Amino acid sequence: MTISASYCFAFQTQELPQKLVQLTKETLTGYWLCTFSSCKTNPIETWYLTVFQGRVVCSGTQPLSCDGLLKLFRRYSSHLRRDTVKQAVQDLEKQFSVDHRDTHPALLRKLLVSLHQQKLISAEEMRRALRLQLLSDFDQYLFDTAGDAQFLPVSPLDLQVPIVGFGVEELLTEAIERQTSWHSLQSHIPSMDHIPSLNMKVMDHINLTTAQRQRLESLVSDNQPLSEIAVTLAQDPLDIAKVFTKLIRQGLVALEPPARTETPTVFVVDDSPLLLKQFERLVSGWGYSVRSFENPVVALQTLTCSNPGIIFLDVNMPVINGFVLVKQIRRQPELASVPLIILTAEKTLSNNWRARWSGCKFLSKPLTPEEVPQFQLELQMILTELVPLHKQQQADKAVQPFERSYRLGDNLA
Repeated sequence: MTISASYCFAFQTQELPQKLVQLTKETLTGYWLCTFSSCKTNPIETWYLTVFQGRVVCSGTQPLSCDGLLKLFRRYSSHLRRDTVKQAVQDLEKQFSVDHRDTHPALLRKLLVSLHQQKLISAEEMRRALRLQLLSDFDQYLFDTAGDAQFLPVSPLDLQVPIVGFGVEELLTEAIERQTSWHSLQSHIPSMDHIPSLNMKVMDHINLTTAQRQRLESLVSDNQPLSEIAVTLAQDPLDIAKVFTKLIRQGLVALEPPARTETPTVFVVDDSPLLLKQFERLVSGWGYSVRSFENPVVALQTLTCSNPGIIFLDVNMPVINGFVLVKQIRRQPELASVPLIILTAEKTLSNNWRARWSGCKFLSKPLTPEEVPQFQLELQMILTELVPLHKQQQADKAVQPFERSYRLGDNLA
């Protein structure tokens, strides 16, 4: 299935909503893939907007999948976190634990039917979760971003899921109203990364019931930022911001900026100057400190007197190859627990198995421009899982794209 050039475009801030309205009016089925060159509110660089026959179904940092849907429903449905249903949800996770790129419609349908038949979540709750996720993503990505968008078409037969989508104009109208609300709250809520604390003197002078006092104390007892409180309560971040704005105006709550934490250092060892340059630009743009080495001997000497958060290693290098370097790193007691990632263009089964046998994860380099978005997504998932940044560190960094100048044979192997 081909798509015309009109479905690939660059956009500046404030332009993406209008573009999506114009182009999604047609009965498109597939994914809008947005790659951001600037994103003030979030360092995620790629974003997928799923549409089915012109209606918006879902959004996220990966295509529609069983794993993604389960996480989304758990995020916005506190019922799925209760002890009485926890085992059933875990069983479903195991049953539908497939590669995050697998979007087979039969699996998606089976998952939704299973959730409904086991009465774990109602159709109304599913729709609420999908809508809130879309609006939350629109808050982050649609208005203050610039970048490129392209449509990735999918046959309607390959994306048939029992989810009633949303009209894009309807969602955008609400998203614009939300922008106005966020703006009105900004003087009290500078960001959702701020941490609320109670003003005990004011609480003692206000006539609160015991239940109200306990409720307030429970909201701030874990020293969580507002964004995490929204997740804990399975609520819309905007609704949480409104509640705390009211509490701030009453003098019951004050907000404190998040504490600064040490930035994790990402080490990458590869004999390709091109890859090192691109890797460093991308990962430092996400907020990490990056140290890169062409010479594995120099890298090993530096690692033993450093404090790396994670290490990426090429396989084919002169003097010391990646797997030998893994053994030498593991012999150093201070490096024994550092996550190691084998980074190679040789996508062979033997390399994959050797990486696992060595206790390493495996990440394939992009050899063509078409492989770059998937590489970025997998790289970011690894970093988020193994060396997550503090959210304020993320917000302080502008995103820099991984340049798509690769040609097969550009010393990336």
